[in-house]
Amino acid sequence: MNNKQKGILYSILASLMFGINPVFAKLVIDLTNVETMNVLWTIISSILFVFLFVFSKKTEYFKIIIKNWKKVALIGLIVTIGSLLYTYGILYSGPTNAAFLIQFTTVFTILFGIIFLKERFTKLEGLGILIAVFGVFFLAYGNIEIEILSTLILLIASLFFALENLLEKVYVKNINPLTLAGGRSIFIFLFIFAYSILSGRLETNISSVVFFYAILGSITGVFLSFVLFFKALKVFEISKSMTIRTTEPFLTAIFSFIILSLIPTVNQLFGGMLIVIGIAILSLTKGK
Repeated sequence: MNNKQKGILYSILASLMFGINPVFAKLVIDLTNVETMNVLWTIISSILFVFLFVFSKKTEYFKIIIKNWKKVALIGLIVTIGSLLYTYGILYSGPTNAAFLIQFTTVFTILFGIIFLKERFTKLEGLGILIAVFGVFFLAYGNIEIEILSTLILLIASLFFALENLLEKVYVKNINPLTLAGGRSIFIFLFIFAYSILSGRLETNISSVVFFYAILGSITGVFLSFVLFFKALKVFEISKSMTIRTTEPFLTAIFSFIILSLIPTVNQLFGGMLIVIGIAILSLTKGK
């Protein structure tokens, strides 16, 4: 298997992991609250990253995390806010809407690059953003009060994830992505755990079913998804890998139908399709 085939395979597998992630999140928050879910996911994923570093004999990664702890902690804090908002978005609007709208992270990342890094902006990128924006309007058209609130929550979550991307590009660009992911996961757990305790939102009476879904969600959506995507980027072009990842919301819709019996609406499919087309244009344009 050559590098291109490996890159495509890793990208598809990563997309499958990312795609099923919102479904597991919905299963967990149906049985507990958002804060408890995030505490469970981040402690499990942190343990998995620690085991990965130890068993792959990459213990120097711990030294890098400690040396750059302020930078990694800042990234972790931003992702903590984004993750909480994203999970509330899943709670209010469902996994399919959340999966489509979180794609707007790419739009905000490009806009941040233009504003703060003076990156070039093309007419084709403008078209991609315009199509994605139209998609948001179609997606949110329905129950105005509920849809607009959840849409705003998810767009703000996307804004925080885009800020994370910006900081990673200019602030921690010399840190290995796998090291950053592991260190970030540890700090996210610490922040979410502290917030959950102080707000009185941490539930202690957790059923075995919640643990089961939390373990599956952590393994697929937080750990395996990143490891597979990281492996894809090592042998495949980032623009093509990101284009394959635009299939994730449709995979979420399929998993939602199979596992949760949620049938996507016409607004979701048409609006989501416009968002994905816009993001695909942006991904391919950035690869040129």
